[in-house]
Amino acid sequence: MQNLQEFMLFTKATEYLIAIAFMVIFIVFWRLLNAPRRRPVRESVAESFEIIKGIFAHPSHTWARVIQPNLVNVGLDKFTASVFGSVGEIELPRQGDRIYQGGKAWRLQRGERELVQVSPVSGRVVEVNRKIIENPKLLNTEDPERNWILKIAPMRLAREARNLLSGEMLARWNQAAKEQLVAALVPSSYPVLQEGGEIKPDLGDELTSEQWEKIARNFFNTFLIH
Repeated sequence: MQNLQEFMLFTKATEYLIAIAFMVIFIVFWRLLNAPRRRPVRESVAESFEIIKGIFAHPSHTWARVIQPNLVNVGLDKFTASVFGSVGEIELPRQGDRIYQGGKAWRLQRGERELVQVSPVSGRVVEVNRKIIENPKLLNTEDPERNWILKIAPMRLAREARNLLSGEMLARWNQAAKEQLVAALVPSSYPVLQEGGEIKPDLGDELTSEQWEKIARNFFNTFLIH
């Protein structure tokens, strides 16, 4: 008799546990089914503009400058302009083309010397600086209104800015690059830096083919073509 009562109690308890488990599963399922659907997270252009201010640099020695919430100027830095030397031709993408962070942005050419640089940001090319094509010497100017190469409508600016250098980190990185350049060209028959500690703006015109290839390997890595 006692065994029968224990069996009935065990059976009833099991039924309660199953009922409770079913109710928990039902409640969870119901909440999931009726939960408001979240819209896919999209990067706000306005938020990107608030986050991204100033100039940002890619390790390939290209930079991006935010000029409007949905527009970025892209160009090459002073290091490239100095060590490459006088640019004979520059091969650019077309207006409307999409380019990607870390993907080809343009090709510089001077005789047999060529260098491909990558884009610091992803986006659609909305304008090409035709004046740069006509007069590559503008690449050596420090005027931000003249030395840009492409205008890009960025796709994910705030996210990609995390992969770039800016502020104090960029300043230290530039200083380290100058010091490494001096060490790479020692001994040399000409000064690498001018008064004030900046790289000579026409340094590339004095480099031999061997010196250029060494610099390209050390500072541009896989971006070297010749």
